[in-house]
Amino acid sequence: MSSYRRSFVFLMAAALFVMPCMGQATQTNKLRDMRGVEVAVPVLPNRVATISDGFVEAVMTHLGVVERVKAIASWSMKRDYSYSFASRSGQSRVYSRGWNTMKYLNPWLDSLLCFNSPAGNILSFEALAAADPDLVILRLGDTPVGAGNREAAEKVMATIEALGLPLVVLYSPTWFGKNDLSTIKEEAAIIGRIFGQEAKAKSLGDYLYSTVELVGKRTAAIPDTKKTKILYLGLNPDVRKKGGTGLATGLDTPESFIIEAIAGAKNVFREKGSDKILNIEQIYALDPDVIILPTSNGYHPPVELYESSDFALLSELRAVKNRRVYAMPWTPMNASRRLEYPLDILIIAKAAYPELFADIKVHEYALSLYKGLYGVSDADAKGLRSAQWLDWTLDYDF
Repeated sequence: MSSYRRSFVFLMAAALFVMPCMGQATQTNKLRDMRGVEVAVPVLPNRVATISDGFVEAVMTHLGVVERVKAIASWSMKRDYSYSFASRSGQSRVYSRGWNTMKYLNPWLDSLLCFNSPAGNILSFEALAAADPDLVILRLGDTPVGAGNREAAEKVMATIEALGLPLVVLYSPTWFGKNDLSTIKEEAAIIGRIFGQEAKAKSLGDYLYSTVELVGKRTAAIPDTKKTKILYLGLNPDVRKKGGTGLATGLDTPESFIIEAIAGAKNVFREKGSDKILNIEQIYALDPDVIILPTSNGYHPPVELYESSDFALLSELRAVKNRRVYAMPWTPMNASRRLEYPLDILIIAKAAYPELFADIKVHEYALSLYKGLYGVSDADAKGLRSAQWLDWTLDYDF
């Protein structure tokens, strides 16, 4: 969402720059973060502040140490999202209880201090200091501190360190732009190192990457002339107010990397950048085989493109006529890849090449993934699937 890429407003009270952090652990370990900076990290920190939209918390959940999180910087782990639209027949379709997976698994996160504004673009360093953390974990490229403004990110890091708080920095795939998703393995390994569980965290990274390898092997031999053309189209309603229809995702993005380098398809939008406004004529000129609908200032199910009056003029698109429109998992705040990112990969790959993935049902795979990531029961795995608004995969046996 574009609002989360605006420049940050910094609350830098002079007194805070010299405020000592109370209760810091005296024993520390040296740890090199993804900046290449050596950080003195408390041995098994007990008061962690996270600047992330769920990735850091998810890895800590997997490691069994998420209760050490004492302050967060994302409202996505507090909110109960709902979304609705009216069909051309006047029927109202309502989607409710769209949750961050961390809110579902750790509902107590809702009670924690959030040192960010509800809009997600004003970090309060005064509130962060008052939380008295013994460690701050910052994931750059995630929406609290996005990749669009490097100068703002530098100011965030400098301010946290000026407070005397140990800071470990991770780089999400979005930080790199078009980049191999294997960097997520490095992120997980660093978090594991913090809590003395590096081997378990590395195994987690390998488990996640196994889906990349599975999909890549099946799609590697597809010739260019046979590649499915995909349009990754955000249906942000604010775009329609500006005369556009949707937002396209360009070649230099992790989304395009999944489409082309992993799923073996073709991103039909050949420009660079993300959130590029397209009008109806431009979408028809692209005429994709498949349309993928991500979270884009709301949840957008396939039926919205099929039935909403807002998109009636797209009814002759090949992807719409052939019913080849698919929704991505609900990821509030549009954050960079989280632990559930293998679902993104599999949905895109199966949407592009259903015959190559006929043996894999996404609705079954989702349950297996949640259990593997979080050790949850079958009932909670189904709850997570519903929280990510993926029950359509069950309804259509996808």
